[in-house]
Amino acid sequence: MNMPFTMHTCILTNGAEKRLDGNTFKLELEGYHLYILNSLQTVQKTQRSQPAGKAKVIEVTWKENKTQLTYELVDLHNVN
Repeated sequence: MNMPFTMHTCILTNGAEKRLDGNTFKLELEGYHLYILNSLQTVQKTQRSQPAGKAKVIEVTWKENKTQLTYELVDLHNVN
């Protein structure tokens, strides 16, 4: 059985992130996506936008062709 996946070095939210608590967010993506855990990664709203900050990926869960990504925003570049 094949399990196609995409590996990322940047978190693209497309405005779909949900705040869990404080600076912790959850993002659900279609398909299987792989992120490096406990390493700082750039956060961007879209692929063409400027970086909004840096985050540390805390947890990645794969289920039913979806990826749930939990990350902590550790450096915010601007407030907008």
